[in-house]
Parts: sequence; structure tokens; C-alpha cells
Amino acid sequence: MKKIMDKLLNTIKFDKKYVLFCLILVILGIIAGSIFIVILNNSDKNLVIEYIESFVDSIKNNSFNYIETLKNTLTTNYLFIIIISILGFTYFLTPINVLILFYKSFIIGFSLGSFILTYKFKGLLLSIIYIFPHLILNILLFSLLIAFTLKLSIKMINCIIKKKDVNMRVYFNKYLYTILFLTIMITITSLYESFIGPYILKLIVNII
Repeated sequence: MKKIMDKLLNTIKFDKKYVLFCLILVILGIIAGSIFIVILNNSDKNLVIEYIESFVDSIKNNSFNYIETLKNTLTTNYLFIIIISILGFTYFLTPINVLILFYKSFIIGFSLGSFILTYKFKGLLLSIIYIFPHLILNILLFSLLIAFTLKLSIKMINCIIKKKDVNMRVYFNKYLYTILFLTIMITITSLYESFIGPYILKLIVNII
């Protein structure tokens, strides 16, 4: 396993320009999601509060379904990886990946705001436990994948415009290695999100 991971890490190289762009987009998405909760009307805010309270109560009362959460989490994450990967091969649809990254970042920010709205100061602590480290690591992994799709897309466009013959097989091989590496990491974070995260959240809820 170590040899495989070493090969993957040696093969994958990310362009800092694209990674920086994605990270800025993530920050903007999280900020937007956090602010959005403030502008909701009272009815929507009450729905958010009810959902968060129901979620926390299910963990506190041992009614949280860990296996079902794992299935849903893996399905969602794998689906995003597949969609992003396919769009990455079709250079004219790659901008959709940027929207996907912003959406996922927005959800993290919205989750932060929702916990704070529901539990005030305690919600800040609960929200940090809810998103860290798995959701933060997830969004960073997706940022790397999307950064790679952007680089691949620009490379393909330049080849078409300049009418140059470039061995795209090298880039596609790196792309596949990148997808494999990120899939392995996403699987690990999904396991944490489904089992370890809720357990830690339960301990903190019982204390405070």
C-alpha cells in the first residue's frame, strides 16, 4: 500500500495557480454560506433550527444511523468525483466544476451558520467539530481535483487554438492517478464523517 501511495504522490503534481484560485473560491463560498443563513426569513430559520436540533438529538439519543450515513456519504462523494472527472474531460463544460466547488463550500458555510444560529456560542464549537477535519479535508481534495481539471482544460484549449500536437496521454494518466488518490482519501474522510465525527460530537454534546 505504501508503494502505491508513494507512486501516486510522485506522479501527481498540482499547478499552484489553479490550486490558489480554487482555495480562494472555497473561502468565498464558505463566507457566502455563513452570511446566507442571516438573510433567511424567520420561517426558514425555524426549519433550519429544527433540522439541526433533530440531527443533534439523534446522535445524543443513540438513534443516529451510522451505516446509512456512510452509504449516503460515499454515494454523494463518489458521484461528485465521477461528475467532476467527466466534466474535466470535456473542456467546454469544466466551468461547471467551479460552480460545484463553490456549492460545496457554500454548504460548509451554511452548516457553520446553522449550528451557530441554533446553539449560539455552543454552536460554534459544535460546528467546528462537525466540519473538522473531514469536511475541510474533503473540500481541499475536491479543490485539487478541480484545479487539475482546469489545468487540463486550458491545456486542451491551447492545443486546439495553436494547433499543436501534444501527447495528452501523459496528462490523462496523471488525471487518472489523481482521481484514484483522491477517491482513496475521500473514502477515508467519509468513514470519519460517518463514525468518528458523530461519536466526538456526542461526547461534546453530553458535556456541554
